[in-house]
Amino acid sequence: MQRYPFVLSANLHGGELVVTYPFDMTRTYWKAQELTPTPDDGVFRWLATVYATANLAMASGERRRCHYDDFTRFGNIINGANWHTVPGSMNDFSYLHTNCFEITVELSCDKFPHASELPEEWENNRESLLLYMEQVGHGG
Repeated sequence: MQRYPFVLSANLHGGELVVTYPFDMTRTYWKAQELTPTPDDGVFRWLATVYATANLAMASGERRRCHYDDFTRFGNIINGANWHTVPGSMNDFSYLHTNCFEITVELSCDKFPHASELPEEWENNRESLLLYMEQVGHGG
């Protein structure tokens, strides 16, 4: 990361349908959930929204909850620490130590989709991935 500095990144997970953005660690160590924005919160919210609004599964009017959390009321984006605390997350490290803006995309309700489901997952995420990558040219 020193030799080739990144400015935009996304890490991809499964098990939920939501886009999270830093910070992932709460300021109050003993709190499990607490809104913990970065100084660049507006940029992170914009980046997360770009992804979420172009994602076919997240943007669907028929979208249902995966588990217990209803992220549709937040536009399918949430501050990581406000959902669940992750000390030492890659998002926080990238932002604090390399100046790279990184989000986490929870791609699917299924943590381990079957191979037969992968073409649909690609279609759900293709446009949002491409639009997200285009944001690298929209500096502040």
